[in-house]
Amino acid sequence: MFIAFPAFSDSKVGEVPLTIAMSNDSYPFQFVDENNQPSGLLVDIWLEWSKQTNTQVVFKPSNWEASLTDLEMGVADVHIGMAKTTTRENQYEFAEKIASVNSFLYINYQLPQAQSFADIIPYKIGVVKGAAQIAILKRLQPKLTFSYFDNRSELIKAVINEEVFVFVGLEGFLRQSQINNIISVNFPVENRKLISALSISPAVQKGSNRLAALISKGFNEIEPEVIESHQRRWLGNLRYQNDIVIAMQAGVEPFADIGSDGLPHGLLVDIWKLWSEKTGLPIRFVAGSMKQSIDNIKRGIADVHLGYPESTSMQTGLNRTHTIYRVASRLFSFEKPLQSLEELKGKVVAVSPTSPYLPELVDALPDSDIRYYHSVDSMIEAAKSGEISAFVAASAWTQHYLLLNHSWEQFHQYIDLEFKTDLFVLNRGSEQGFAQRVAAGFSLISQGELATIERKWMLNPEDRIYKNTQGLINLTPVQQRLIEEVGTVKVGYLRNWQPMEYLQEGQYAGINSDIVNIIADELSLTVETQVFDEWQNLLDALISGEVDMAGSVAKTPEREFQLSFTDSYWPAPWGLVTSFNNVNVFSLDDLKGQRVAVVEGYHIIGQLMREHPRLKLILVPDSQAGLKAVEQGKADVFIDKVVNLSRNLRNDKFSSLKMSMLVGFAQQRSHFGVHHSKKELLPLINAVLANIDSTRQQEIHQKWVSQTVEFGRDEYENKLKISIVAFSILTLVIFMALLVIRRLRKEVALRIEAENKMAHFAKHDALTQLPNRMLIEDRLEQAILLHARDTAQFAVIFIDLDGFKLINDKFGHQVGDKFLIHVSEVLANSIRRSDTVGRLGGDEFVIILNNIKDLKSVYDVTENLLSSLSTPFVINDQTVSASASIGIAVYPKDGDCIDALLKTADKQMYRAKNAGGRAYRST
Repeated sequence: MFIAFPAFSDSKVGEVPLTIAMSNDSYPFQFVDENNQPSGLLVDIWLEWSKQTNTQVVFKPSNWEASLTDLEMGVADVHIGMAKTTTRENQYEFAEKIASVNSFLYINYQLPQAQSFADIIPYKIGVVKGAAQIAILKRLQPKLTFSYFDNRSELIKAVINEEVFVFVGLEGFLRQSQINNIISVNFPVENRKLISALSISPAVQKGSNRLAALISKGFNEIEPEVIESHQRRWLGNLRYQNDIVIAMQAGVEPFADIGSDGLPHGLLVDIWKLWSEKTGLPIRFVAGSMKQSIDNIKRGIADVHLGYPESTSMQTGLNRTHTIYRVASRLFSFEKPLQSLEELKGKVVAVSPTSPYLPELVDALPDSDIRYYHSVDSMIEAAKSGEISAFVAASAWTQHYLLLNHSWEQFHQYIDLEFKTDLFVLNRGSEQGFAQRVAAGFSLISQGELATIERKWMLNPEDRIYKNTQGLINLTPVQQRLIEEVGTVKVGYLRNWQPMEYLQEGQYAGINSDIVNIIADELSLTVETQVFDEWQNLLDALISGEVDMAGSVAKTPEREFQLSFTDSYWPAPWGLVTSFNNVNVFSLDDLKGQRVAVVEGYHIIGQLMREHPRLKLILVPDSQAGLKAVEQGKADVFIDKVVNLSRNLRNDKFSSLKMSMLVGFAQQRSHFGVHHSKKELLPLINAVLANIDSTRQQEIHQKWVSQTVEFGRDEYENKLKISIVAFSILTLVIFMALLVIRRLRKEVALRIEAENKMAHFAKHDALTQLPNRMLIEDRLEQAILLHARDTAQFAVIFIDLDGFKLINDKFGHQVGDKFLIHVSEVLANSIRRSDTVGRLGGDEFVIILNNIKDLKSVYDVTENLLSSLSTPFVINDQTVSASASIGIAVYPKDGDCIDALLKTADKQMYRAKNAGGRAYRST
């Protein structure tokens, strides 16, 4: 229950409480937490104001519109903070700004990326009633329409239920990580469009100028560092919530550590990076000790743990989301290799007291004295000094440590005793939905991809658990029993579909045949084959269970209800069909404005809508309907899989149609379709497919493509003369097609080269080839995002050359141009590769220094720049030197946006020029 207090005035400072109206769901600025307490950045800043002015404050939370009404009706003395708009300035008096935030239009991935606000006109924008962005958007584009919601929770609910495809939101507006993950997938960061940067200021009733001044005075007396600490807390980590925060233990190479570049690296880090690529979700690592990494999960600082050796003896209380890796631990001895465990009877063997395999070790060495050490390096030193005869530790980590400390050759592993420890991805138990999404992301990673990462980090092949070569798939007893229970697997194939599959001398042949043989050999499967003349008959047999498996089956939404599917294993390109009278079409770019038929339900429909919005899509029920639509003139083009098109076009009734390969469009890949009765085999088949590397695939391709050319020579020897004529015609057609393709490729290459040059010219200064204003602003935006995320500083240096006009007037513009080129080279050579130097125009240059330690390091750079510029040089037999006035701005102290940083640096440069100094920054 909240009580309304008498009206507050400046004469009652410290005497009566100040009642503050606030929103109850504008996270992270003002909201009510799970304990029903006011919370957020603005609440914390106002509590600092309360301490500074010795004035009690009482917060009155309600929904947004009600909080405004409370202020207007005098129920509250002040509103905690809102964005200024023209309408609101007519309604309220405002104190000075206490915070700022960017607001965005978040756009669903299914919609085309908006280049301007006019592109949003067809869609209703979800927004909370009374939001400041409504007036801003109406001013930017009067034709925009809105769907209004009473509060943020209702808006987010509509977004998740796909009732809204465009909505207004602030940076860091999402509170629950599970909801955040859903929205971050459907509303990617690259699709959002900036509305404006909003300044948030407290508001009081109209005419209460003295109270507004009093409030501003109190905030001005608070130390800036105090405000910054609250901003870092609420916005530093949460400002960019579209990523997954991963807690990691440092110092455990090759699994995870912080490199000399300050960035995380290691086997587990690379696996998580691949997870990020597969899911499209960005990730961020938070490093610490083993205990700190677990605490970071429990405290909500991180979402998941990189990989933790949880066991019966090491229970964290967190949820085991996924088994990311299995670590092997072995016995190590110093100088003399162990021949058997008998040698350790009565000897001292060291181990960590937290080792999850401790009971197994005691059972394996019952006659040994087990001694506990808390670190591997202490065990290594004990072995060298003779205190212990052997120790047990993680093999890969120990070998890495020995290699770095030049002790690799002194220690020996005993391979016959090995302990396996699972590393688990952990998350909070209350977030089961999030755990399922994480696990689903790991299911997208193939064994082959994991094997590639593992080879990079694991020195000893014995430590690797992922295999990427033929004949190295290890089946567990459970898996072997499963294969025995499955029995014979019937594989169906087409009689005449070279080179993928066909009947050759009574045997199953072709690319699919080789893949099936590899699967059968690896899994010890018994396979029977059955040949079919028509694809539809084969598909029907597969769905009914007459056969168990077939290759090159397109994985469509409809078929996923009827069949199970393996992972992809071979390219399956798309093609398009047009009338013979039409010009050959190879690319979707050539189809702008044309009517394109596509089978309803195909997954490419969404992609076509996003990437080629000018196409006029016509949905048809099946391939036959698509071909008929083109033949009857109801569509200009029909797009389908080449497999389906080639089969249908054999019929004479479509003799007026022709097919082309579709170039430059994402290829779908072939899958094996498996009857549901055999779906238990899918994980094993997928493991085999993942092990067929690119080299083996190339061998199979070359084998069957070349053999197809020679196929059936004896059978057709009597028709050789006719074949020669046909072949000659075909050769001529192919030769002409190759010429056309070669010309197209050349034209495409020239076009790409021209576009690249145009893109370069658009973002670089024509004279100095340095980044121009456009690219400088882009780099500044990137720097702000990066440093805000890492709560780090960077500097902007504004440089104005002294006396450049005099050089132009005295020696001419040719010398002036060469002078500017020389200056640009000096500046570029005086900074790090990670920094940026650009030319704004005339004699003005800008440098962005990333990740600075302090202001002194910036001054050191400027002194070096000025010294380098002052070195005389010769242009057209004229000796000249350069001097400059320099202004410095540091993010975030001198500004948190591009305009503010450039204006501050420019202002300080002019102060330096007017003061006769060299470099200037206010302190």
